Amino acid sequence: MRAVEVLILLLIFSLSGNAAIASEEHGLVEKNSLWQSEYQLAKTPQIYLILNFPEKKILIKVRGIALRELSIESCSQWGAPLQPKPLILLSKSAIMKPRRAEIKPPQENDEENPSVLRAIQVEDMPARYRLNFDGGIRVYVRPKSHGILLTFFNLFSSLKSYLITRPFGILWNGLHGENFTEIVVYLKEKDARSLYWAFQEGFSCIIWANS
Repeated sequence: MRAVEVLILLLIFSLSGNAAIASEEHGLVEKNSLWQSEYQLAKTPQIYLILNFPEKKILIKVRGIALRELSIESCSQWGAPLQPKPLILLSKSAIMKPRRAEIKPPQENDEENPSVLRAIQVEDMPARYRLNFDGGIRVYVRPKSHGILLTFFNLFSSLKSYLITRPFGILWNGLHGENFTEIVVYLKEKDARSLYWAFQEGFSCIIWANS
């Protein structure tokens, strides 16, 4: 019996070692893919984004240099797995989008020194919105809960995702032969507004998700 037990233990250790090696190799392949993808973006003068879920941070970069780093409070992913390759931001969706003040030409009866129009600031940006990428990928940005009202909105958004957006997204994308991936990212309110301000349609993003 002892010989059998020893053989079983050796087999278990061997399988565990092989699994650890395979996991390490997979991680190295993903990192290599991430570096290759970022190298392609760093060759251009355009701002791009790195969503790094394992390290819980968002990097706003240009030419490989980080302009700003935002901390991810928490995040979750649902749907098809992702590869760390460049994605294009197609659009941003928000209930309350910032609006620029309408500039009207002065009339004859207007005062000589009209009031100066207030420029749109980061504080005017929404803190709750959706980033729509190619490949059927949606990233929901939500502010970290502080207070009853914000907690209610976050709970409502979560229920809507489970009951409506995810089932409908799978059905719609499936009918069109496309994958569907939903990601929810919680940031500090100020960071969420800054991200909306800095990340514009047409910019590129690399999502390094949890494997």
